[in-house]
Amino acid sequence: MDELERLRALEDPVEQFIYAGDVLNALDAAITEVGDVRRAALDKMRQDGMTLAQIADRVGLSVARLSQLGAPRRRPERVVLSTGDTVHVVLPVEQAPYPEGPQRPVVHESDIAFRDDIQRLALEFGLETKTEHLPAGEYVDLNRDGLVVTCGPRQSPWLTQILASDSAYGFERDDESWYLLDKATGEKLRSPRHRDEGGDLAYLGTLPRPDGKGTWLYCAGIHAPGSRGGALYLAENIAKLYRETRNHLWSCLVQCDYDPKTQEISNARLVAPVRRRERLRQR
Repeated sequence: MDELERLRALEDPVEQFIYAGDVLNALDAAITEVGDVRRAALDKMRQDGMTLAQIADRVGLSVARLSQLGAPRRRPERVVLSTGDTVHVVLPVEQAPYPEGPQRPVVHESDIAFRDDIQRLALEFGLETKTEHLPAGEYVDLNRDGLVVTCGPRQSPWLTQILASDSAYGFERDDESWYLLDKATGEKLRSPRHRDEGGDLAYLGTLPRPDGKGTWLYCAGIHAPGSRGGALYLAENIAKLYRETRNHLWSCLVQCDYDPKTQEISNARLVAPVRRRERLRQR
């Protein structure tokens, strides 16, 4: 095994310790994938009509062990959403004009749809979802587990300061429009929507809690469809994101396509790669 040989060859104990952790994470991920394949094979044999006793005789395991293998388990990538049992989704509240009086607070349909997207994903991992509303300019308690925020810096300017801690990507604004900045290359990525195209961009990643005890997930588009595109990319790639970024802060930029009439998202893909940042302190 090349990794083991490299690990033994390292002379610096600090490097050896850190690399050993990376190797263990990779092994854990591989074991998880192999276990999933094994469990799927068991499910297929059951669907084909074989009893546990018949399967046990064919594969050389006890019925009790097969029952254990077939039992539901908590998939490790669930921690991308929450290490507990609940996901708290924070939605922006804006003031909108009202024909019969002064402005009233509203939550846009697209943000509610984003919450529903995250809720469906959370349900796959047996997680409960709670919704919170954040009026423009107000703050949210970031020192909690399972926090998913979709407010943009336009609604919540304090986010600009927090996003500054991300050395890879961030939101910026000039005279033309809001855009996403690739800090490594200096590239400014503007929403296809500005060109009257059915597309948008989103920031997706983790940011550090102020108390230093973990992270929270931030997913926000330049416009509302972008947030849902980020949620779609997360849902389709959560296991891969977990494997590639485990125990690190990370972020990426996502582009999505959507139907301008229905606002439904048709696909989501990376427009700038997933970049790992600082390693998280182990608690």
